[in-house]
Parts: sequence; C-alpha cells; structure tokens
Amino acid sequence: MLARLRTPSAWRVVFAARRHYYARAPPLHAEFERHPAFADLSSQLDAAGLPAFATHGKGGVRVLYEPNEFYQTLLDKVRTAQRRIFIASLYVGKEEKELVAALHDGLRRNPALRLTFVVDYLRSTREHPGASSAALLASLAAAFPAQVDLRLFHTPALHGWQRRWVPKRFNEGWGLQHMKCYGFDDDVIMSGANLSHDYFTNRADRYIELCNHAPLADFFSSLLELVASYSFRATASDPSSAFPATTLSWPSTNAISSDPFEAPDPAAALSTLQQHAHAALSAFVAAYHARPARALAASLPAALAAAPPSVPTTPSSTPPSFPARRPQPALPSAFDTLLRPVLQMGPFALRHETDTVVPAVFQAANALATAPGGARTTLDWTSGYFSLRDDYQKLVLDCKARVRIVSASPEANGFFNSRGVSRFIPPAYTYFSQRFYEAVVEQARRKRLDEPGVEMSEWKRDGWTYHAKGIWLAPSVSNPFSPPTSTSFSPLPASLSFDPQTHDLPLRLQHPSPPFLTLVGSSNFGARSAARDLEAGVLVTTQNTALRWALEKEVRAIHDHARAGVVTAETFERKDRRVPWGVKVAARAIEGML
Repeated sequence: MLARLRTPSAWRVVFAARRHYYARAPPLHAEFERHPAFADLSSQLDAAGLPAFATHGKGGVRVLYEPNEFYQTLLDKVRTAQRRIFIASLYVGKEEKELVAALHDGLRRNPALRLTFVVDYLRSTREHPGASSAALLASLAAAFPAQVDLRLFHTPALHGWQRRWVPKRFNEGWGLQHMKCYGFDDDVIMSGANLSHDYFTNRADRYIELCNHAPLADFFSSLLELVASYSFRATASDPSSAFPATTLSWPSTNAISSDPFEAPDPAAALSTLQQHAHAALSAFVAAYHARPARALAASLPAALAAAPPSVPTTPSSTPPSFPARRPQPALPSAFDTLLRPVLQMGPFALRHETDTVVPAVFQAANALATAPGGARTTLDWTSGYFSLRDDYQKLVLDCKARVRIVSASPEANGFFNSRGVSRFIPPAYTYFSQRFYEAVVEQARRKRLDEPGVEMSEWKRDGWTYHAKGIWLAPSVSNPFSPPTSTSFSPLPASLSFDPQTHDLPLRLQHPSPPFLTLVGSSNFGARSAARDLEAGVLVTTQNTALRWALEKEVRAIHDHARAGVVTAETFERKDRRVPWGVKVAARAIEGML
C-alpha cells in the first residue's frame, strides 16, 4: 500500500477521500456518542455510586509531562494559595527544605491559610525520633499550630507484637497511606508521585491537574480530613528547628476517641475502627453521588447551582446514614469532560477500582473493539511495579482490544542496585513479568493467533527510574481516521487538526483515535494496592479533542522510552535476567506485600 501511495496522483485520491469523509462526518465527540459502549460505561459507573464531576476539557484539565514541571507547579500553587492546601502523599523527603520553606512562607503571609497534610506513619517515621520526614513536616505544626493539621495514617493490619518487633522498612509491607493528592484552593493535582528529590528530577511519573473545580476540591479536601480522623497527629513545640522533637498522639477528637493500637485488645479495637471508617467513607461518597449533577460541575453560574447538602468532614462516633439518590438533571452541553474519584482502600473495604472501574473499562474496550470499525481500539496500561492481580490478568488476556503494557525495566526500578534484601525486588518483578508473558503466549497458542493480542514493553532511560501508573482507552469505532494534521486542504477547524507527532497519512489511517479515557492516581494495580494500601485516583472521560491529544502525547512519551524494550522470550533468557530460584520462592510468598 505504501508503495502505491508514493505517486502524486495516488496521494490526491487519498486526500480527496479524506476530505469527503470529514465533510460528511459529525464532530469527533458525536461519533463516539453514537456507540452504546460510551453510554453503558457512564451508566455502569453511575449505578455503582461513583459521583461524576463535570468540567471543560480545555482549561479544566491540564496534563503535566515532566518531573520538574510538576515541582514548579507545586511551588507556584503553594505561593498563591489563599484559603487551603490539602496534601496526601506517602512521605516528604527529608531533603525537601525548599518545598517546606515555601509552605512556611505561605502560612506566615496569610494567617487565614489552612494546611492539612496526610502522610504514612511507617514511611515518615523510619528515622524517628531523629531527623525524619515527620519531623521536617512537624516544623510547620510548631510554627503555625492553629493553621496546620499534620496527620500520619498507620495501617490497622500491623498491631500487637508485629508492630513492636517487625523491623522498620519491612513493616511497610503490611500496608501504607499511598494516596498522592495535591490540592490548593480549588485546584487538585492527581499523581502517583511522592514529594522527594528524585520525583522532581529523574523519576518518571504522571501528573494531571484538575483546575478551578470547587466541588471536586471540596471532595478531596473532605476526604483527607476524613482519613485524618482515623490517623495520628504530629505536633512539635520548637519553631526554630528544621527537625524539631516530634510528638505523635491519637487525638480524642478523632472518629474513634481512644488510641486503638494501645487498647487492651488492639485487634478488636482496630476491627471496630475499620468498620466505622468503611461506613463513614461509604456514606461520604454516597452523599456526593446523591447531589444534583449541576452541584458537582465546575464554574457554574450561581443561579444554576443547586445548594448541595452538607457533608460532615469529621464523623461522630455513630457512622452517618446513606442519603437517597436524587434525580440527575442534564448538564449544560458546554461540559465535555467527567471526573470520577476512584477510591481503593482495602483496610476499609472500599473497592471502586477492583470491583467497578477496571472491569467497566475493559467491558467498554471489548464493546468498542468488536464493533464495526473498532479493530484498532487500544488499551494502554502501565505500572512501575508489574504485578497484576489475577483478575486483572484475566481481563487483559481475554480483552478483544489491543493491549499494550509498559513496566519498568530492572534498571529503571527504584530498588535497582539497592543494599540489603531490597536488591532482590527488581528480579522479583522480572519473575512476575515472565509468568505473565508465558500466559500471554499460551493464550495466543490456544486461540491459534498469529501474534499475541498483548504487547509487553519495559521502560528504560539512562539515569532515570520509572514510577508511572495508569490506563488509557483509545477507540477506533466509527472513526477510522485520526484527526489530520493542519494542512491547506483540511476542512476541519484548528482544534480538530492538531496531531503533534503523526505526519504520515497511511500510518495515521491505521492508528486508533486519541484516548477518550484515562485513570490516573496512586494505584500500582497489584494485590497490595487492592488490599493493603489507601489509594485514590480519578477516572477522566472526555469528548474534548485538545485534551484527548494531550493524553495521546502522554502515552507516546511513555512509549518513546519503551520501544527498544519489547518483551520477548529472549528477554528472560539473558544471563542478567535469570531469576534465582530463591527469589522466585520468596516472590510467590510475599507477592501480596509488593
């Protein structure tokens, strides 16, 4: 075909055909709305109780691409925040004095500014009572006790003798506060990145900013306050020290008034805490889901916005009840993007990701791929730590769409060449990858396919590590042509003519449309993320062409560093990739903790 298209006359025929197609075609988003898979996905998520926050794809959602861009955005927003800053992260690096200094300056300049910080207890107190991450943050609480609420979430799975005797760093396998949510007034950045030097310089991750969306910011701000009410508080009294002596206590104002870890029967007390938190979080999400659609939309005129019901951010000792679902009025047509918070909190039995979102995305991918014109539907999936749950593996193997998986190469794993037992973590992930690759090959053999429907690649970039995680779904149904590049013969407006990378028409004709869906957040999609950690993300679905091309650019940037790392049988036969039998045995034993 390429040879036949090299003559000028052949190209004129192709251009004429393309002009004819686009002259008759409706706008890009209307093409998608014609297939029931899109409406089915939305209905399924709504039926599962996930609230949907409407926004504008252009201006309301911003994709960041580089660690330094993420860091500068954080600093800028800290400096300009007027009312509130709410942050959830695994930890803050002890060396991050510039970021903490910016928070100090902002709190000093603006006595009305409030800061809520939720980090993990185990990761943040590794060096406690020395110069720890918790102590660095406690300097904020020491200087501004009336403005700062610093909370450390401790997994309820680690208690009793295990809490006393399991060594630090190893104890993190029992579970972590793993959410990565960075909020400033009415802006929220969802990411998988923590707050430390490598995440700001040479550790690849994802960062999507959700701009000027008060209802969504209220949701995540209240969510962090709710998690804080089941957490320890860190305080300090010496405002002159960068790492003051820090006191960790369980406030009596928490949702459970007494410290369950110090109860006569910690197992029973923590079980009560988990049940209480499950009821409170479930009611919290249900309350938002019950609000009118207009009340969850961004930047609505006051006359159109319905007054939302109050949602308690600090629960009483009695879990709140579930509100009834209200009728959902149609949103104004100006909104072209929906944002759905996805909470996966195994300790509190909240499982949006595993029970609803990921299965629904695969169901949509299968429907789109099997529809006429949908053969090039593509689902991209990435995680820095490749250890898919069994049910996720089945979804991938049975998927009718093309699936492309990117994970970190051993050299891009954050534990590569580390000291102690952790140096065996990259080989353990190699073992998980090899097991899944063999399952992919076996599936192709049973189905008598010429080539597997799943492509596996490893990300590698000199001097960098890889920590990105997420899903993108790019359909081709009813849209065999990607939007063309801007040319003199294109009848489309500029907003539909921007393709920053592809300039070869025959290749573009075979390419799926840019993604209309992405899941961004903290989950690594493994057994640990599903059952042990607190995770949060946002499912973005959009009809906005500019945003879809921004997501396409994000996917391509990841694949640019994975093209040379396509996984084959030879990958695991190399001497440097052979996994010792002892690592295989250990990996199987602790897979749920990795």
